[in-house]
Amino acid sequence: MKKLFSIISLAVAMFAINVVNAQGSIHAGYVQNNLISTYTVPVLNTTYYDTLTRPGAYVGFNYNIPLAGDKFGLTVGASVEYYAKKDSTVLYYRKFQQLDLVVPVYLNYSIPFGSNNTFTIFGGPTLGLGLMNKSTYTGRVTGAITENNYFDNQDATNEEYYRERFTWALTGGVRFNFGGFGLHAGYTYGMSDNFSSANTKGTSKRIFVGANINLN
Repeated sequence: MKKLFSIISLAVAMFAINVVNAQGSIHAGYVQNNLISTYTVPVLNTTYYDTLTRPGAYVGFNYNIPLAGDKFGLTVGASVEYYAKKDSTVLYYRKFQQLDLVVPVYLNYSIPFGSNNTFTIFGGPTLGLGLMNKSTYTGRVTGAITENNYFDNQDATNEEYYRERFTWALTGGVRFNFGGFGLHAGYTYGMSDNFSSANTKGTSKRIFVGANINLN
């Protein structure tokens, strides 16, 4: 028991040292969420596909914790993603807004090149918490404003906008660090079904590209 306790204590101490040596960074960029929906008509046994594209932006921070020397690491952090889209008909204007808190847990492998530069491959799960998911309708003639919250109303008329509040996805990407500055890009494949209907499935696929500033 004492030997086991000593091993665990040593492992915790080594992890704590790595956390102290963690490199922080702040990042921001462009993100595009492509919501791929499939609707199956049971009687006809026919499936229809549709894509709802939402442009957005993100900002957040990451910490890279070294795991084995300078090449392997564990990235944890948080970012906020905001999406907005407008459209209209002869009767109303509509504005859609979505705000998510995203928590990445990535393993990464870095390859140094040049002077104080690195090329990094990263990948792993991404956890999401929906903070806002709504649309606002404004009547062209009356000016009346109606708001739909697609977290609380699972039977909303525009079901393609409905989304589960808690989601998770798999993400992979690359990052180029040039000293204290870096560029990154990646792709996220949603593993959660966005819709409430038994005959409708929704998969979120995100593409992101941005810049990061390394703090230490």
